[in-house]
Amino acid sequence: MTVEELAQYLSSKKPGFQTQNGLSIYLIDGSICSNYDFEIEELEFSFNLFTEEESLHEFIEGFRIQNINDFEALGYNNSWIRYLNREADMEVTQMEFEEGPLCFRLHKMKTLVFSASLHFYDEVYDHLTLPEDFISYFFKNKSKIATAMANRYQF
Repeated sequence: MTVEELAQYLSSKKPGFQTQNGLSIYLIDGSICSNYDFEIEELEFSFNLFTEEESLHEFIEGFRIQNINDFEALGYNNSWIRYLNREADMEVTQMEFEEGPLCFRLHKMKTLVFSASLHFYDEVYDHLTLPEDFISYFFKNKSKIATAMANRYQF
């Protein structure tokens, strides 16, 4: 698929729309981003797996789109592969800390954990890849996150 073909296809869609497999795609000022949301309600966690690309060419290359059918079939698995390849972020929100979601990004042999709204940064010398890993991070670092929440408006 060429950039021109994707641009023409996207021009017939709303600025934000959803693929057949639940991946939301947004065009914002010439950039394109995608996100896939899911929840684990009984544990009160929500997850947002997202990508941001500067151009349609990067989007096509990153998701390895060959044709319109590939584009329309994009979903969780495609985004998950990008996360594992260090090309996507996972934003996790624990309902207790709803105002301060944490973003997780794989980098070399570690996972970067950050939140701009909390002025929070941490590194985990392991790859956090499963929902259980992210949830475990919240429980192990509850006091650090609570401190960041308490101090979020002081900076």
